[in-house]
Amino acid sequence: MTQSRLNNPVYSRFGVKPIINAGGTHTTHGGSMMKPEVLEAMRLASQSYVDLVELKRATGRFVAEVTGAEAGMICAGAASGIVLATAACMTGNDDSAVKQLPDTTGLKNEIVMQMVHFGGYGNVHRFAGAKVVFAGSVSGCTAGEMERSITDKTAAVGYTFSYGGAPASLSLPQVVEIAHARGVPVMVDAAAMVPPRDNLRRFIREGADLVTFSGGKFLGGPQSTGLLFGRADLVEAALMNSGPGQAIGRPQKVGREEQIGMATALQLYVESDEDAAISRMMKQAEHVRDRVSKLNGVEASVELDQQKYFVPNCIITFKSGPDDAGDRVASALHEGDPRVYVARSGSGIAVNAFNIQEGEEMIIADRLVEEIGNLLG
Repeated sequence: MTQSRLNNPVYSRFGVKPIINAGGTHTTHGGSMMKPEVLEAMRLASQSYVDLVELKRATGRFVAEVTGAEAGMICAGAASGIVLATAACMTGNDDSAVKQLPDTTGLKNEIVMQMVHFGGYGNVHRFAGAKVVFAGSVSGCTAGEMERSITDKTAAVGYTFSYGGAPASLSLPQVVEIAHARGVPVMVDAAAMVPPRDNLRRFIREGADLVTFSGGKFLGGPQSTGLLFGRADLVEAALMNSGPGQAIGRPQKVGREEQIGMATALQLYVESDEDAAISRMMKQAEHVRDRVSKLNGVEASVELDQQKYFVPNCIITFKSGPDDAGDRVASALHEGDPRVYVARSGSGIAVNAFNIQEGEEMIIADRLVEEIGNLLG
């Protein structure tokens, strides 16, 4: 199967060469692989026409059921969820305000974020016309700094979860307490925060008003989908701001096939044996570790800690060679034959087992031994 995936004719037609994905669920290299049941559900969905708004509300009720939220919806990825959540907090259910965006004149239009949470996705709040206000500094944020950042222009507080967390940041419950005391909602970007499965409910339990997840990562849905769920009034406002209506979210519309595909993937995920999946990934990561550990000049270990590495990763660090050894090896893997994509971990390499198909761990290990040997001798 791996050989057929690497010689996929639909990509060959355009001169694009597939890769073995040992880098995780990054959007840059395709997210995750949908299960046959998801693909079949999408095929069936394409055979019938439905009222898209009815479908959005129906699949949204399922999202709410799974997450324990008051309401939910399927959106066009986690970044889309951030845009819609931001818009919802600024406009509420005011149709004239919805039509006004991205012009925020007369609206509460500030999103407060701890500076250490801004990262690469905090900028997405601005896509809806909002202004991002930083609380604290690159060194962290105190409760007092958060309190002083919330004003009568604050539409919401944004909170970002990511692998490894943010240094010296206030916890979600702390932020919720501060924001809610001032009547301000809290929106959570939890794009890649499963596993564990309980995280689908955790952030609502901790008081978040809106939560967004990527659908095309561990959940196994279409890469162009995501989940947004939380308070019923805010989800309703997000729906008003979304396509197919003529609103800020119109460019992020989700078709009937993707709606059904995401709902099917979510159902499969909540019914799956997560421990068995992690166990399989652990064996694959350990195989890579055992092969690479025999090489001179490198160290390899398998990490799984639910803080930084949510699924088993083989972490390879370079003890000799050039300072950019990790970059060189990663580039050589990506451009070689067969092509292998690996993630970066500091100055080293992370082989993320999530997307590694059966048997591919042996190919990955062979390529690593080859390229590290070429570099370090």
